[in-house]
Amino acid sequence: MSDAPRYWMPEYVERFVEALNDDDAFQDTAGSFSETIELCCLDTPDDEDVSATYTFEGGQVTDADVWIDEAPSEQMREEGVDTDAVMARATAPYDVWVQMDQGEMGATEAIASPDYKIDGSMMQIMSNMGVFRGMMSVAADVEKTY
Repeated sequence: MSDAPRYWMPEYVERFVEALNDDDAFQDTAGSFSETIELCCLDTPDDEDVSATYTFEGGQVTDADVWIDEAPSEQMREEGVDTDAVMARATAPYDVWVQMDQGEMGATEAIASPDYKIDGSMMQIMSNMGVFRGMMSVAADVEKTY
């Protein structure tokens, strides 16, 4: 297991993208989903904030960008969401992402948590909850270390 990447590091994001694109159940759920989603993780064990932006075209991730900055990253934490470029941005501390990844917290619980912030059109987000739940399910199955 020593070659397993650490959660939220660029190597993990690469494996996550491969898993999303190769997972038949996720592909069935994602269907024609063509949007950009940004996920932000605050206060990783390396004292960094990490932003991963995933661009989907027809259910496939066609681009993934990772931005890592020293925590607390003023720019990452205070930057507004460009809703013309990003459908949704979800931001939470590392420990909340770990709880979701390990199945201790579901998407609905996360949205209700004061530690989890979601920006974007709530109507669009809710109508695409299957995609978000599918992403969480695939992420949980990607081999990683915490």
